[in-house]
Amino acid sequence: MKVTKIYKKGDKDINEDAYVINEDAHIFAAIDGATGLDGMPGYLASHAVQKELQQVTQAKSLYESMQAANYRLSEKAVEYYETSFRNLDTPSINEIPKKQRSSTGVAAVQFEQDGLAFDYFHAGDCMLFLKYESDEIRTVTYDLVQYLDQEAISELVKLREEAGNDLDLKELREKVKPTLLRNRDKLNSADGYSIIDGSDKAFVYIEYGRIPLNRVIGILLLSDGLLLPTELDEINAWSKTAEIAFNDGLDGLLAEVEKREEDDPQCIQFPRMKQRDDKTGVLVEL
Repeated sequence: MKVTKIYKKGDKDINEDAYVINEDAHIFAAIDGATGLDGMPGYLASHAVQKELQQVTQAKSLYESMQAANYRLSEKAVEYYETSFRNLDTPSINEIPKKQRSSTGVAAVQFEQDGLAFDYFHAGDCMLFLKYESDEIRTVTYDLVQYLDQEAISELVKLREEAGNDLDLKELREKVKPTLLRNRDKLNSADGYSIIDGSDKAFVYIEYGRIPLNRVIGILLLSDGLLLPTELDEINAWSKTAEIAFNDGLDGLLAEVEKREEDDPQCIQFPRMKQRDDKTGVLVEL
């Protein structure tokens, strides 16, 4: 088994992503923290998950480990909110508005002891891909966050066209903030997306399961910061991203993503909400 990783900060001062390479417990993960809008920092959630998965040494299932991480986040979030914002009537994560919560996406796998299969856990816009001996690439997870983000991005593009490029990216983001707030309120709901936020609702909408390793030669875990920037009408961006990572390695994917980011600092050719996002990837080659 060969394991490689990419972990690189985006535009913010702190990298809110995290990763796990816990070879003792056979756990690997890419984790993408999301800061609450006018709320708590994303690293609170991503680091809670990272810490829990890193310390697993016993025969504990991935699902149980993520439950423990979610509970850890709940406690940390309440403590942080009461210290930084206001006292809660009832100290509970449910008292904290969704839009202000620290939350995190995660794509994680845990190999069985016999090496014949792995369990996986998915929430948010982190992604899991497999590559088989036939060179076929299988997309295991589905990015529901991407489609909500696209609403805000399409609105941003329209505003830019109407303003004749007179507004910079920061001004445009502020104008689409109401859409971002509406989308954030859809976390862990039937018309939204799954995310780890410390609430019991998180485990209503997450995805998990077991996959046999028959003819699997590669497992790829990515945060959306490594999603290939594409033009507005392009499709299958995640598939193209996985293909580059499996064929050229994580360094090759990083180089291509960063080239597109640097060539398009105002996010005009490849519409997106920020020039550079935090980037995390783990590639396990079998």
